[in-house]
Amino acid sequence: MIKQHKQLADLHLHLLGSIHPSDCLEFIKLRTVDWETYEVDFQEAYGQVPGIRAILERYNAGSPGALEEFKKLFVFSDQDAGNFARFQAKYNLLLSGISWTKSLLPDSQFPRFVAEICGFAHKIIARQRQQNVGYAEQRMTLSPRLTRSQAKDLLEALLKAYSEYADSDIQPRLAVSLPRDDPWPGWEVTTELDLGPYGHLLTGVDFCNLEEGHPPKDQRAFFSEAVDFNRRHPEQALAVLYHVGESFEDKSLESAIRWVHEAAELGAHRLGHAIALGVSPDKYGVHTRSETVSERIDQLEYDLRHATGLIEAGITVETDRINMELDRLGHLPKTQLLNIDYDQHRLDELKARQSYAIQEIRDLGSVIEVCPTSNRRIGGISRNDHHPLIQFVANDAPFVVATDDPGIFDTTLTREIQTSVAIARLESEAYDEISQRSWHHRSEVLVGRVKS
Repeated sequence: MIKQHKQLADLHLHLLGSIHPSDCLEFIKLRTVDWETYEVDFQEAYGQVPGIRAILERYNAGSPGALEEFKKLFVFSDQDAGNFARFQAKYNLLLSGISWTKSLLPDSQFPRFVAEICGFAHKIIARQRQQNVGYAEQRMTLSPRLTRSQAKDLLEALLKAYSEYADSDIQPRLAVSLPRDDPWPGWEVTTELDLGPYGHLLTGVDFCNLEEGHPPKDQRAFFSEAVDFNRRHPEQALAVLYHVGESFEDKSLESAIRWVHEAAELGAHRLGHAIALGVSPDKYGVHTRSETVSERIDQLEYDLRHATGLIEAGITVETDRINMELDRLGHLPKTQLLNIDYDQHRLDELKARQSYAIQEIRDLGSVIEVCPTSNRRIGGISRNDHHPLIQFVANDAPFVVATDDPGIFDTTLTREIQTSVAIARLESEAYDEISQRSWHHRSEVLVGRVKS
């Protein structure tokens, strides 16, 4: 039996994904909800129409089994595991139920909407306190249905709600999730609030959701702006949290590893998931993948820039061959797809690439956020010996353990840390060490706002 001596810190969890299924069901049971988009997306991902309407009828009629039926529909379980589309299809039940849609929200409805979101926040914090969580960095994605002023008012209301816990046994914090395609409007709102009366509770910004098609290099200007903001406002510096290497169906495994390394090079303080950096290549076996010409060019140029370190790590880097391939690719359309074949030799070399990138990331000071259940289900990593944690531990990678979406995954931080200890086959004493390292890697510590 593992004893919990100190409170836990959860550094990677999404506010809406933390809503418990029973709280969601109570909220939507008597609401008029447009389920059409959710049902269409679910059918596309699962091949069948979800039974949400019938479940709600049974729940409202007092059927004792309706809650368990709803949980099966709500929770993204091991049976659902495999791809991000299936996860999003389940997540859409929650988004549809609380009207997190794309249509603009009338000002007349906005106060009630804010009150509802803050109500969920209080319920989430109450559950965290019951689960021995003393610090939680909640990430909040701004809905496209909100105007700029509404987005600001919603975030300010959440920060004000968090301020109510100033003298309690839990410290809630907020990180704003920005869209990858255009982070600037959200960044402007975030920095304005950061310099306001509740700025001490706003500790970072986050890039999440689908990463395919959004290479880290596209955010170079943003990272530069964030560095400049932090230089000008050190007491209110914001951490940059970056989901990367979680889903990489559109590229080679080498490029997926590179994306994680490049995010750290750009200045990401913590890296969300980074599965590509540690997952055993044996999970994929001998196979063929594809990536665009432009992605292949980026990978070859990366190999040239890091040639010395890669060679020292045992990776073959033939400069002349790379330059010849770059010359050939320069004549092809950038969007053309190339096949990348993986034999056993190439799979074995990937492990050396992972080790090299981990060492570089450690030197850069970035920290990896591991969410074991999320990795297993969204990443489809069903075998423990394939889990990236094994490679992270073997290479002394700086990592923390978190829950991601504890409501959607029906998990707790205690369970996630216990799972991590089991996956990496660590001694039971490692539970306390893992739980405490999160306190040292809080956003406010990484940017220098507070001492560890």
